[in-house]
Amino acid sequence: MTADSMDKKRGIYIHMPFCVQKCRYCAFLSFSAEGSPRKEYMDALEKEIKLRSALERERGTDKPADTIYIGGGTPSVMDIAAMSEMIKTLKRSFEIKPDAEFTLEANPATLGRKDGVMLAKLQAYKFMGVNRLSMGVQSMDNDRLHYLGRIHTAENVARDMEIIRRKGFSNVNLDLMFSVPGESTEDAMRDLERILALAPEHISCYSLQIEEGTPFGEMAESGELTEVPDEEDRETYHRICRRLRDAGYEHYEISNFAKKGDDPAATSPYRSRHNSLYWNMDEYIGLGLGASGFINGVRYKNTSDLEEYLAVLEEGRLPVAEEHRNTAFDNISEAVFTGLRRREGIRYEDAVRAYMDAVDAERPEILPGDDFRDVFWDIFAEAREEALGYAGRGLLIISDEGLKLTEQGIDISNSIMSLFV
Repeated sequence: MTADSMDKKRGIYIHMPFCVQKCRYCAFLSFSAEGSPRKEYMDALEKEIKLRSALERERGTDKPADTIYIGGGTPSVMDIAAMSEMIKTLKRSFEIKPDAEFTLEANPATLGRKDGVMLAKLQAYKFMGVNRLSMGVQSMDNDRLHYLGRIHTAENVARDMEIIRRKGFSNVNLDLMFSVPGESTEDAMRDLERILALAPEHISCYSLQIEEGTPFGEMAESGELTEVPDEEDRETYHRICRRLRDAGYEHYEISNFAKKGDDPAATSPYRSRHNSLYWNMDEYIGLGLGASGFINGVRYKNTSDLEEYLAVLEEGRLPVAEEHRNTAFDNISEAVFTGLRRREGIRYEDAVRAYMDAVDAERPEILPGDDFRDVFWDIFAEAREEALGYAGRGLLIISDEGLKLTEQGIDISNSIMSLFV
C-alpha cells in the first residue's frame, strides 16, 4: 500500500433495496418490500460484512471508517431488530471512528404513523449510532408527490421533521426534486420555500431525469409525458442556487447545499462527509445488493441479482460481479471528473497525486517534486486547447492551482468533464 493510499479516508456504504413501492421515475436498484425476502437479505448481508472484513484484514487494507451510509431503496422500512443486529456485526467486524458520520436514508411516512412508534424507532437509530438523517422529500406539493408516485404528503414531512427535532437529531438532509413535468419555476421556488421553513442543515436539489425502463420513461416514449425544456430547467436551478445562498447555505457541490456554521467564512460543518469521499477519490467499502466499492485502487461491484446475491453468500463467497484495478489514467480522469463537481474544483496537485498513486511502472519519471500543473497538462495535452476555449467563454476557471466550473459552466458540466475522460 502506498503512502498516499494510507492517507485516504474510508467510508462504508450499505444498500437496502426495499421500498414500500417503486416511484414512477426511479431507476435505482430497488423493489417493493412486500413479499421480498428481507430476513434472508439481512442474514446474507451480515455474512458479507464478515467476509469483506476478513478479506481486508488478510490483504492488510483494513483501516478505521470515517463514515457509514445506509442507502436504498428505503432503509427505514427495514425491521429495527434486524437492522440493529446488522450494525452490531458491522461494528464488531470493522473499526469505526468515534466521530464517524453515520447517515441513514429515510422516506417520510416510513418512520412510524404514530408519534410514539416514530420516537421509539428514532431512539433505536440513535442507539445504533445514526447521527445524520437524509429524507427523500422531493416535493412539498401533494399533487406533485402523487404524480411522482411518492407515498407521503407534505403534512407527513412537516410532522416527521418536528419529531426528528424533538428526538435530538441536529444534522438532517432533505432532498428536493425540480423540473417535474407540469411544474413551473415558480412552483419549484414555492417548494423550496416550504423546505427552507423546516430549516434542514443540508439540502440536495436535483432536476428530474427521465430514465429508460421506468414508468416515466415509457410515458415520455409514448408522448404522454413532456420533459421540462432545458432553458427552464437551468433557470430554475440558478434561482434555487441564489435563494439558498441568500438563506445562508454553502453551495459546495453541483447539487448539494450545506447550512453555514457559526463562522460564515469557514467550510460548513454540515457538508456530507460520506458523499465527499466519492468526490475526493477516497476509499469506500460497498456492502449489499448492487453496491460498489473502491479499495486500494480497485473498483468492484456486487451482483444486482437478488437470488444470486443470497445464493453466493450462502456458499460463503463474496457476491462481487465486477472488479477493475484502476490505471494511472483512470485515477486522474476520475479525480478530475468528480473534483469538478465540487464548487472549489480540483487542484492539479490532488489530480496528479491520484495519478501517481497508481503510477509505479507506468510513469516512473514523474516525481512528487515536479510542477503539478505542468505534469497535469502534459497528461491532458490534447484537452488543453478546448479547455482554454471553455475558460474564454466564462464556463471554466483555469488558475495556477487547478480547475473549477463557473456557475454557468455547471449547465454544460458533462461536456467539460468529458474532456478529461
